[in-house]
Amino acid sequence: MGAMTGAASVFALAVGHEDKAEARGARNRQMDVEIFNGAAILEQKAINTYKAAAENNLLPTKAFLDVALQFAADHAQHHAKIQSVVKNILKGKPVDTSNVGTFPIPQKVLKGGEAEVIRYALTLEMIAAKAYLDNVQNKLTTDEAIRVAAAIMPVESMHAAVYRSVLMVVLKEKGLPGDNKLVPYAFLDEQPTPAVPQA
Repeated sequence: MGAMTGAASVFALAVGHEDKAEARGARNRQMDVEIFNGAAILEQKAINTYKAAAENNLLPTKAFLDVALQFAADHAQHHAKIQSVVKNILKGKPVDTSNVGTFPIPQKVLKGGEAEVIRYALTLEMIAAKAYLDNVQNKLTTDEAIRVAAAIMPVESMHAAVYRSVLMVVLKEKGLPGDNKLVPYAFLDEQPTPAVPQA
């Protein structure tokens, strides 16, 4: 009897731990759904901002425009993957991003020429890279969400690096952080996060 009682207690404890683990897993998935839905909104804003720049001829140089449109296509793929993970892996409801608009575009960007537009794009791409880094290091909890964010993060960093190279090498712009070298920091988490531009 004692052995049976002990076994029953162990079973009850195991079931209790499983219930708690399942509840914790559900909470983790819900948190990741909220984070990824926020990321989906930001990705859609990036797509819309690049499209607005193209439609308003803010990048008249074809090479610059081609790069911007390629990056917009990257953001579209990020958006689609994030929405798919929310729906199919995290079993959540993907956020509706059909009416999110663009990021705020300051007047100096609208009137400042291509260098100002590219500097603005560099800022947004660096903010995105740092946001994904923070999500991977500190916020996301499920393996699939972490894996997808970790796959997106270096692409955002590469976008920023391309814009930085264009500004420094092609346009000979000054005033970038650490503008004595193409990559200012050896570690992404040491790179300061720029302020979000204001319209």
